Amino acid sequence: MPKLRLTTQRESIFNNEVISKFELFNSLFLTLPFYKIKDTGTLLPLFFKSCEEGIANGQTPAQVIEEFFAKYTSYTDRKDIIDLLFRFIQYIERQVVLFDAVEDASFTKLNTTDEQSTLEFILKKNADNKPMLSKIEKLIDELSLRLVLTAHPTQFYPGSVLAIITDLTKAIRENNITSMNSLLQQLGKTPFFNKKSPTPVDEALNLAWFLENTFYFAAANIQEEIDQNLDEYNLETKKILELGFWPGGDRDGNPNIHADTTLEVSKMLRQILFRCYYRDFRVIKRRITFRGVEENIAILHDVLYKNAFDQTCELHDISDELRENLNKIKETLLAEHDGLFVDLVNDLIRKVDLYGNYFASLDIRQDSRVLRSVHAYCRQNKPISSLYPADYDELSEGEKLKLISFKEATPVYATEGDDLIKDTIQVINEIKGIQRRNGEKACHRFIISNCQQASDILQLIELFLWNGWSKDALTIDFVPLFETVNDLKGAADIMETLYSNPFYKAHLASRGNKQDIMLGYSDSTKDGGYLMANWSIFNGKTTLSAVSKKHNIQLAFFDGRGGPPSRGGGKTHRFYASMGKEIANKNMQLTVQGQTISSQYGSIESAEFNIEQLINAGISSGLKEKHNVLLDPENKSLLDAMAEDGYKAFVDLREHPLFVSYLEKLSPLKLLSQANISSRPVKRNGGGAMKLEDLRAISFVTAWSMLKQNVPGFYGMGTAMKNQESAGNWDKVVRVYEDSDYLKTIVDNCMMSMSKSDFVITAHLANDKEFGTFWTQLRDEFELTKEMLLKLSGQETLMANYPVDKKSIATREKIILPLVLIQHFALEKLQHDQSEKDQTALEKLAVRTVFGIVNAGRNLA
Repeated sequence: MPKLRLTTQRESIFNNEVISKFELFNSLFLTLPFYKIKDTGTLLPLFFKSCEEGIANGQTPAQVIEEFFAKYTSYTDRKDIIDLLFRFIQYIERQVVLFDAVEDASFTKLNTTDEQSTLEFILKKNADNKPMLSKIEKLIDELSLRLVLTAHPTQFYPGSVLAIITDLTKAIRENNITSMNSLLQQLGKTPFFNKKSPTPVDEALNLAWFLENTFYFAAANIQEEIDQNLDEYNLETKKILELGFWPGGDRDGNPNIHADTTLEVSKMLRQILFRCYYRDFRVIKRRITFRGVEENIAILHDVLYKNAFDQTCELHDISDELRENLNKIKETLLAEHDGLFVDLVNDLIRKVDLYGNYFASLDIRQDSRVLRSVHAYCRQNKPISSLYPADYDELSEGEKLKLISFKEATPVYATEGDDLIKDTIQVINEIKGIQRRNGEKACHRFIISNCQQASDILQLIELFLWNGWSKDALTIDFVPLFETVNDLKGAADIMETLYSNPFYKAHLASRGNKQDIMLGYSDSTKDGGYLMANWSIFNGKTTLSAVSKKHNIQLAFFDGRGGPPSRGGGKTHRFYASMGKEIANKNMQLTVQGQTISSQYGSIESAEFNIEQLINAGISSGLKEKHNVLLDPENKSLLDAMAEDGYKAFVDLREHPLFVSYLEKLSPLKLLSQANISSRPVKRNGGGAMKLEDLRAISFVTAWSMLKQNVPGFYGMGTAMKNQESAGNWDKVVRVYEDSDYLKTIVDNCMMSMSKSDFVITAHLANDKEFGTFWTQLRDEFELTKEMLLKLSGQETLMANYPVDKKSIATREKIILPLVLIQHFALEKLQHDQSEKDQTALEKLAVRTVFGIVNAGRNLA
């Protein structure tokens, strides 16, 4: 009963605080004095109605739109029609922002942490249990959470719009109608898109907005709460949260990132941090006007001001100097001034402990194939050329491992390498300077994408030893990234080889016997489908945990999660809470990207809530250390069979001759590069023909979400379950589902993905001569998956267990239905010959719809 009452209460709050307020403020928005807004505002409700009725009647998008213009307007000229559609798009984009702001304003009312999983509750419960308190202290000492912001191209709100959303959310929360009116007018006149593609530095600046405005405060608040809870029970506290950053460092497939970019971003992060410190310090200086602290105040003012604003300031790590002076001020306040305002000083000390001199650690990432080329280039030059045979690249992996000698050398480069080779060598050199200026944590990880063998790691270490680094001071962590289904299968063997290598073993010992391993959710889903990807990662984590434990290595999994469930997103904290004792789970690391950043970490309140959820998941999981039932032989065999069936169904679909052309013709896939949202290309082979293997996972998933089909998030699940039912194993599937929180999470996230799908919108394709049969195949698998998931979970509708989330999704999908139809209308017209002028206009129309659709989905791409 309590759970039912809570759900009903949340729904009531959502209806009153979100739905009702949105409808009210939306009507206010309708009256704002924008260009031709009266015309747009009058026609848009009619257009919404036409879209809903037309789709229900099985009309094509072109029929819906043409019928609307014939019935409700006098427009016949193509230019006038497209002009009004553009204005509809602009209006709907802002409706999405308004809904975001209204929903975010009610965040604290809608979201409450499960008190029984909080550190405070656990400590109170075990206050008289010394062995348990000791266990909690040990767990806290081992626990860590690293959130890594990445510049993947699904964050469509520019900084100016993010600031408006923040202010609008505050105005709505305070019921400040005057302020809301002004902000909605500002919103109407503020551009939502870039006229040209952003540079990597632009991307870094956009994401730094979140560092400065939310994470800087939220992380410190969470740490303060942890410190207070542990102090109350005389337990040692520890820094739990770390921030990571990819823009400017992630050069995998991005030809626009160079060593100079990395340097510029590292300096930018440092400067933004010191501006945050200086902002806090000014409050301290304004309050602490007592005798005995003048000298320390003066020193801090000088050093913080110079590092925040003086571009010519000599940069070096001054975090110890900051702590020393702050602690002296704190001691004086406690000794001579009754601790007045000591909380302000403690807050800044805590932030310096959290962010040091760098704010967020800048990760470097490059593809193993590029790194192999750099190794080959260096081997051509003296004195390294004497260490390797000319046919080294043709040798077996075992023969290569015998030849890798880890000798320090300074090559004399006789020829100039290509741009990628030069960049790799230069950035390896420059990391040392970044560490000197900003501290070691500022840039200490090198991630190897597409890691397929132990030599990929060991050869990279040699590149460091050949380019300015010594064995005794190699302050770098080397992180393999396993992405595909096959890579995940071989990952444990690769790590066994590395852990057994004497040099690598000694290097790990110098790094505290800690190893980070990154797992890619996006590419594994694109490679093997939703169920196989999740099951492969589960098995990969299990075997990697076992081999690391065998070698006494503290393992941290770095999960490369995207926004949607098909790329590892969804209810992330539940994944970590459901791992079980067989999977290393005390050091949680995950990427946060795209719309997930603004939706989950866009305000201090939401950032605190989501960080707390992840930390609580780690604490709860660490204390329970439950066995994961999926590892029982019978259960594992069942999931192996289901994953294999799902994999076969997905691969058969991928190999369908119409697969790529379906996406090319019916989604805006080919036009995504025109969206000017990313410094990275949509695909990896530049101007070549569209090939599935070259297509980035983000573009792949985005294309399906535009079609409202979300195939990567469900395809093969229905077939896998149906096959087990046909084999007489349904009772076993139900039992495993009921016993496994991990499987429940997979199912729930699959339902979320399917809730953002609507095959009714494209039902007209059933009669399409070219794609009719293919569309029917997709729809049939969707319906089968829906049927089997509902039967398995005992729910009457998708996401019935999450009624508020379900209603939020339904409202958002309703808002952007006209955008979906406009997009499909434009793409449908582009299938026929158009004048150059009309083709350009239609392409722009299709591209502009992408922004609002993804923004509304919040974790679509």
